[in-house]
Amino acid sequence: MIDARGQIRELLESIGHDRLKVKMSYPKSIGDVPLITFIQIANTSTGMHSVVDNLGFQIDIWATTLDECIDIMLMVDEKMVDLGFNRDYESPDDDGDNVDASGYCRKTLRYSSKVDTRTNRLIS
Repeated sequence: MIDARGQIRELLESIGHDRLKVKMSYPKSIGDVPLITFIQIANTSTGMHSVVDNLGFQIDIWATTLDECIDIMLMVDEKMVDLGFNRDYESPDDDGDNVDASGYCRKTLRYSSKVDTRTNRLIS
């Protein structure tokens, strides 16, 4: 089992966007946005002699406008793909009015990859 949470956090914190925060929990107040939250959704063995695991993360982008969500989403996607992850899912824009029940605009992305547990390198 590989714990990549620290590396993913550092990668997301390197995104250059004004006032952007990175946490592993949903926003509690409007002062928390713009915000990226992330959780690990998969860390399982593939059965290949215990040397290859499946790794998956869900990343949510929270902002006050859809345009800001999309701007941050594009930066997140570039970082994750450059690292070696594949994007498996992107939530719909909902005709430009994708507002979560909390009142925030939210975009959800899911990424996955296989990882060589001997070297900690992602395998495409």
